[in-house]
Amino acid sequence: MKRYSITILLALLVLAGCNNNFLEKYPLDKLSDETFWTTQQDLQLYCNDIYSDYIVGFGYGFGDATINPYGYTQAAIVYGDVITDNAAPNSYSKVAADEYIGYLTGSSGSGGWNFDNIRTLNYFLENFRRGNVPTETQNMYGGEILFFKAWDYFKKVKLFGDVPWLSKTLNVDSPELFGPRTPRKEVMDSVMACIDTAINWLPSRADAKYQTDRISKEMALFLKMRIALYEGTFRKYHKELNLDGTTFLNACKDACEKLMAAGYSLYSTGKPDQDYHNLFSQYTYKGNPEVILAKEYSADLELGVAFSRYFAQNLRHQFGVTRNLMDAYLCSDGKPISTSSVFLGRDSIQREMQFRDPRLSQTVANFGTYDLATGVMGADNAPKPNIPGLSGNKCPTGYRLAKWFLNDPEDWNRVTNGMQAAPIFRYAEVLLDYAEVSFELGQASQSVIDATINKLRDRVGMPHLEIADIPKDPTLDGNYSKYCGYTPAPLLREIRRERRVEMAFENTRWDDLMRWKAGRFLEIPVEGMKFVQNQFPGVKINSDIYLSSDGFILPYYKTLPNGRTFDETKQYLFPIPVEDLILNKALVQNPGWKSN
Repeated sequence: MKRYSITILLALLVLAGCNNNFLEKYPLDKLSDETFWTTQQDLQLYCNDIYSDYIVGFGYGFGDATINPYGYTQAAIVYGDVITDNAAPNSYSKVAADEYIGYLTGSSGSGGWNFDNIRTLNYFLENFRRGNVPTETQNMYGGEILFFKAWDYFKKVKLFGDVPWLSKTLNVDSPELFGPRTPRKEVMDSVMACIDTAINWLPSRADAKYQTDRISKEMALFLKMRIALYEGTFRKYHKELNLDGTTFLNACKDACEKLMAAGYSLYSTGKPDQDYHNLFSQYTYKGNPEVILAKEYSADLELGVAFSRYFAQNLRHQFGVTRNLMDAYLCSDGKPISTSSVFLGRDSIQREMQFRDPRLSQTVANFGTYDLATGVMGADNAPKPNIPGLSGNKCPTGYRLAKWFLNDPEDWNRVTNGMQAAPIFRYAEVLLDYAEVSFELGQASQSVIDATINKLRDRVGMPHLEIADIPKDPTLDGNYSKYCGYTPAPLLREIRRERRVEMAFENTRWDDLMRWKAGRFLEIPVEGMKFVQNQFPGVKINSDIYLSSDGFILPYYKTLPNGRTFDETKQYLFPIPVEDLILNKALVQNPGWKSN
């Protein structure tokens, strides 16, 4: 069965039949009601203009636009983790350190509080049935728009909780512009209604009417799964909401089961020491059995992005993996480092990476080595990471990310026309979600674990997770107790560990911390690798770098001496920009944030 990924070739599609007025998204009244909405091509062109707003991948051009309010760059799928406990950017994250003030200085519509795209989506939904186009065709494009509307509102709810639910286009004098926020419960019910209708209207990838490289029923099921797991678990662990999440958990489980029956499988060539890494360094995902949705680029049209150059060739976005993430990887015997007899300790990066889950060496570079065949890790960063005290862009922890590394100087030299493809939805997440939601519903049997977690472990040759013999991890349990105020059951702890390891640097960690009410994990001290002086003879301690009492690099010793903090009274939601509060007196700021 063919597997398809979304290839965004917007320029070609627009040039195929779009006039200049169509390119002007606003004001909407410049679209001619007499001549538009009459053909399938009209509907398709309208939808095409929306794809690039949501299916971003590594971004466009230099790919260095900032995504607010988070503060990371446009390739969010990779860089989103820099605000979590997985990573440490050279200049510490203001969001992670509870120093975010953008809402005080940003203009109206900033910081994620922007409804321009919702207006564009609603305009389509008000007009797409006006032409003499078959209902089935109208539904196909209407399903795409509802998919994007559900995705947009999901992002807004994650940011702000209650948000205005807008079901029609508004004008400058519309009373809804000055109305209060819609309660989270109502918004999420509407989001689920949108995605359910999208699933009903969209064709399956196996249907003859499915158009290659467009949104499919399976992609909508994936989005539903992700939305439902987030909301169901957020409601469970944030008891202050007083909202029951069971309906969402059941919806997640149902979506997972449909996707698990849809013919997807994990990418594997039988090479457990390479397959995980190689999955993330591709030019295309057509034919890949694991990738449900991807963003690809076009060499012919010179539509690309400078991701591979600035990530692989010179680490322009200066950051490093944290020791906290390193410690999460199990040893090759299936036990955590705190209890495993094969763990060699942390005396050097070379020793700590031996006898570990193979995903560790395929995610984090061992002194610049990521490619097992060539041993090369970027022209400016081999054979050692550029820790402070060395020239070049800095890897502040010494743990350089190897995942997403495309070892191809030809692509680096394309600069803004780089062609590396970005997987956005992949089947591994379905397996992880199914394992987690099954536990949350009290249904996580060994057969469930074998069909999910253990399939992921099989790909990399790791021992199976056996419910009857779950290894103890006093260190991780202690962190949960200290920072979260609860200790999850051993099985849930291991399901969450598997998720962190498998999905590292795919921009899921922040959402996981928020929905598990585990934001204070950000307060775990940020440390890097064990510093070995004879490996860096020119680097000066207490000048170039600073070390903990155990000899680990402290990237924020000078800039953030008291460490990161997480205020649980406010930081699970972001603030509404002050200017919007001034313009709309019916809005009330989220708890804990200053209103002026």
